[in-house]
Amino acid sequence: MALPEGTTPRLQRLSALVAIVLVAIAVGFAFGRILIGHGATYRMIAVGVASGALAWATERRGMLVATLTSAAALLFAVTWLAVPHATWYGLPTATSIQSLGTLATLVGAQAREYVSPAPATPALIMAGAIAVWAAVFSCYALAFRAQSPLLALVPPIALVVFADSVLDDQTKPIYGVLFLIAALAVLFADSLRRIRAWGPVWSPVAGRDRLSPVAGSNARRVGATALAVAALAPLFVPGFGSTSVLDISRFGSDNRIRLSPLVQMGSILRDTKDDNPPFFEVQVEPGHVSYWRMVALDTFDGNTWQPQADTGAEVQNGVIQVSSVSGQSVTQTFTMLGDLGYSWLVAGGVPTSIAMNDTVWWHPASSSLTMDGWPNKGQSYTVTSTYADPTAQDLRNADVEPVDPMYHQLQTDAPIPPVVLATAERWTAHADTAYDKVMAIMHHLKSPSFTYDPNVNLQDDPQALADFLHERHGFCQQFAGLMAVMLRELGIPARVGLGFTQGQPVAGTTGTYIVHGHDYHSWVEVPFSGYGWLTFDPTPTFSDPSSASYAAMTTPIQCVPGQGHNCGGLNPTVTQHQRKNAQGKIHVGDVKAGITNGLQGGAAATPGQRGLGAITLADVVLAGIAVALLLGIGIPMWHWLRRRRRLLAARDPRTLVLATYDVFTDRARELGVGRSPGDTPEEFRRKLVATDTLNGANEPLDRMTAEVVRAAYAEGEPDAGAAAAVRHDADQVLHALRAATPLRQRVLGRYRTD
Repeated sequence: MALPEGTTPRLQRLSALVAIVLVAIAVGFAFGRILIGHGATYRMIAVGVASGALAWATERRGMLVATLTSAAALLFAVTWLAVPHATWYGLPTATSIQSLGTLATLVGAQAREYVSPAPATPALIMAGAIAVWAAVFSCYALAFRAQSPLLALVPPIALVVFADSVLDDQTKPIYGVLFLIAALAVLFADSLRRIRAWGPVWSPVAGRDRLSPVAGSNARRVGATALAVAALAPLFVPGFGSTSVLDISRFGSDNRIRLSPLVQMGSILRDTKDDNPPFFEVQVEPGHVSYWRMVALDTFDGNTWQPQADTGAEVQNGVIQVSSVSGQSVTQTFTMLGDLGYSWLVAGGVPTSIAMNDTVWWHPASSSLTMDGWPNKGQSYTVTSTYADPTAQDLRNADVEPVDPMYHQLQTDAPIPPVVLATAERWTAHADTAYDKVMAIMHHLKSPSFTYDPNVNLQDDPQALADFLHERHGFCQQFAGLMAVMLRELGIPARVGLGFTQGQPVAGTTGTYIVHGHDYHSWVEVPFSGYGWLTFDPTPTFSDPSSASYAAMTTPIQCVPGQGHNCGGLNPTVTQHQRKNAQGKIHVGDVKAGITNGLQGGAAATPGQRGLGAITLADVVLAGIAVALLLGIGIPMWHWLRRRRRLLAARDPRTLVLATYDVFTDRARELGVGRSPGDTPEEFRRKLVATDTLNGANEPLDRMTAEVVRAAYAEGEPDAGAAAAVRHDADQVLHALRAATPLRQRVLGRYRTD
């Protein structure tokens, strides 16, 4: 006889939706902690809820349809969150996909750069959104499609545990309690579906569906007790709240949020909506234009140059406390042309005073100025700086200035490849003074054998230095990083300067320049006695105008078309017309593997080159086709293997008959006639007959049903040929059903799991 229906499908669906939403909130709340700001947490929660709701809405569709729908929705989500400026009225475009591909190449580097909680950069937001989306979607699929609720909790709990492992934070049981509540909700929703075939557990009371008193009270007691024990038990475990025996979140960290501006500024530039946004305007005395330093990077960990920890000192009365250097005093006025997303204040030379209607801090270790908050559009400040103007002979006589020993050191976990020192020694073999050695290295890096190329990948390991020496093409970060490492290997103090080139002169004015995103740049600085840190730019076609008196190159350097910056007057023989033609279409900066061209519509890579970190739109399309083919073939194959395994597991005639019937009902479901959990074989037979599609297969259906009922309930063992007879009858019934089923149902039915 048929079993009672039990809970209503509507109530089962609603309980599943509530359960997956609770999982999404718990995972988003816990995992969002790895990024700075409540906004990141809210976005992770929103992503999780969207993923769970979509998985719930497509549950009755085939797995392929649900997966493709989820993948398309995920594309929309990460586009809106990570690269909203690359959409067309909110819709993803080819540029959006290219931008996401580039961000994907930066995730690994940024994960190594930051200690959690990390800044919510577009790359990390994208990675977090994908992780939360996949965890919630797979949780629903495993719990309510595959009916494996315990296995379903593994993906979301992995994200919760990961967040706990990388955060050096006080104990917060609320995250564990939230996840336990969500886990109980998943188990409860799954149990409603399973118990439905056993009998009613819900009864109408006062016009509403309510838990029957006995089942409801017992379930509530068990759930509440389990939750209380799980939340309170850790409090009584010895060592609760103390430092762990193995705290992986402390590896490589001194509890400060460390970052490389090379990464952060790259994220800021990528997040701008203008193709090549103007950052600020600078007014400077004629003849005193220079590079505008933002911060100096003095620590190399084998992967990236970073600024050392420096809390700085508040500037009092506008006077900056710096060591005295000889030179000319120059005043510069900077006016913001947009709302900027960083706190550094750029300046040229050695800043000695600043006038600004805000609190300003001076960081001597990184020679940088910062303000409280971020500069807003229209905000301005005036800096007075000392510009040293030594000659080459002055620097040969001065020698390097005594500085902190750290400027000589390379504190790396992995050794610097020997070829770096060997090359530096070979290039400087005929140089007698520190200045001559600096110039020799710069001369070789600026020679025609090296090419400026913003479309290369920036690798984050010491071996990248050797690779760069071998391949001999890269962008400013690689040229400056290699030269600084070479100088330190030779015992010469050096650091990497980061900021902007001089910018573009404003027509009809004198001493006014507009600095855009594509002027973002890095170079090398070396200290000389009496002159302070001086600029030496090893990148081909670049030169700081303020260094012309001591760093001018006598060998002409070829200007490579499309390199991303103008030639800056490095070769006096190059005309303005030639520079215009050589410059090509340029956009935001060259930092981090030429991200500008890929993300904001810059010039395409030359033939043979591949932008976007070696990922192109064609690669994405081909990958999508490959995934679609894999799913299109893999899901039906998985169903076939599952049925085959069920038949092979049958060891006796009775079990084989029942397994054959299970395979039959499974295949009938693909044709649109599914057997409900409470249907007996006889009830399912009547359901098939009612479809009026058997077309002469009623007799095989009757024989098969009778044989299955005998195998299920009779005491005697079925005949050895009973299973073969059932299989033969099942094939005839399925043939009749298939002939009457539309092609669309036959195809899509192969991807159904309900």
